[in-house]
Amino acid sequence: MLFLVRAEVPGSVEPTLEFLEASKRTLDLLSEWQRSGKVKAGGVYIGPQGMCFIVDVADNDELHMSVAGLPAFRFARYEVTPLIPFHRDVEMSLDAALANAENPDR
Repeated sequence: MLFLVRAEVPGSVEPTLEFLEASKRTLDLLSEWQRSGKVKAGGVYIGPQGMCFIVDVADNDELHMSVAGLPAFRFARYEVTPLIPFHRDVEMSLDAALANAENPDR
């Protein structure tokens, strides 16, 4: 299952040693997950403090444990969006919608 995970750090978070170390460990962990294939793509925002990544996990439980286990989890606000691959959307809905549009009397 694919999920887009967005994390933004509120402007009120002070760049304390704890925050900076947690941020580094988080980015190191995400880099490791990217090398292993768990993270498909991602990066750090240019400008505001934050990041996003696409994670491939077995289920919601693994998603929860992965995101909540990030070292910098408590410093950011997270938003998660489920994704399906492009080809699956074509297979599941667009092919049928196109067929119906081409033959409305069916």
